[in-house]
Amino acid sequence: MVSGWAEHPGGRHHGAHGGPVSRALGLGSEGLLDYSQNINPLGTPPAALEAARLALYEKSGRYPDLEYTELREALAAYLGTSPEKVVPTNGGAEALFLAARAAGPGRALVLEPTFSEYAAAAGAAGLGVVRRVVRRREDGFRLDLGALEDLDGISLVFLCNPNNPTGDCLDRRAVLEVARRVREGGAALVVDEAFADFAPGISVAAEAGEGLSVARSFTKFFAIPGLRLGSLVCGDAARVQALQPSWPVNAVAAAAGISAARDGAFARTSVRVVGRLREELFGWLRALPGIEPFPGAANFLLARGPEGLPERLARRGVLVRGCDPFMGLGPGYFRVAVRTEAENRRLVAEIREEL
Repeated sequence: MVSGWAEHPGGRHHGAHGGPVSRALGLGSEGLLDYSQNINPLGTPPAALEAARLALYEKSGRYPDLEYTELREALAAYLGTSPEKVVPTNGGAEALFLAARAAGPGRALVLEPTFSEYAAAAGAAGLGVVRRVVRRREDGFRLDLGALEDLDGISLVFLCNPNNPTGDCLDRRAVLEVARRVREGGAALVVDEAFADFAPGISVAAEAGEGLSVARSFTKFFAIPGLRLGSLVCGDAARVQALQPSWPVNAVAAAAGISAARDGAFARTSVRVVGRLREELFGWLRALPGIEPFPGAANFLLARGPEGLPERLARRGVLVRGCDPFMGLGPGYFRVAVRTEAENRRLVAEIREEL
């Protein structure tokens, strides 16, 4: 737990999210600096919070719109696609599980090291799981496209862009090239764009259709992880919706999402500010002896340092995401969120004390 991750059923592992760690270490949760969660440091857009508050009091007593008409229109406009292709989901995780169920029989290819929910989603859908390490330190964690040359028996490929936890990013043209190769290999591609909001211009949501689905999470960029809102952009939304229970998104999350998706000023400011904070933090980490940070395009950075560093930092009240369980990484690797300048300075100071 103090390594900055917690294991869940199905082989999934995530950031420890503070509470369990503070209890395990006897620390007050209010004093724990949690760098294991990747949430926009600017916080939730104020207008979205107000929309959520009003929905809590005004809409909790009735069912949400079964078709989510306004939400789908707002998300479609934000993503540059049509409402008919948008399936609102209970966070980005549900979008991944739906994509796996819609893929049909076969095996799913997981391009490691990457997000653990892909293998879990494939397993829950009855798909076999094939794991290939395709991002390596010596290559700067760039995706090795050679992994797509043999897709015999593969029906679904998961691609995380920007990739979690390495932070590497493919541009839009490269993703479409991956989609082409996957289709030619007889499989479908799911692109997880949970962090694409931080890297404008890379999204392929507008190209979603036969053989290409895009999973989006609105909890990271708009800082509403507790509300659970995401979407799957795909070519056959009706078929995917048939796999969902009715009303997957509650009225409060829907109201917050509608408001946030229309807040262009918040999005532009977030990209600018988080980009500056990320580059600043990268430079500070690189200046530390024994720490090797890797460039990233999202609101987190992967780094390599002494083994046991996450545990030592946790005992100082600073929680980073130990990356031991990620295939292709292991001891010494850790991931840190990009937070405010003051918090980032504290993180760097605490790491320096432990070196």
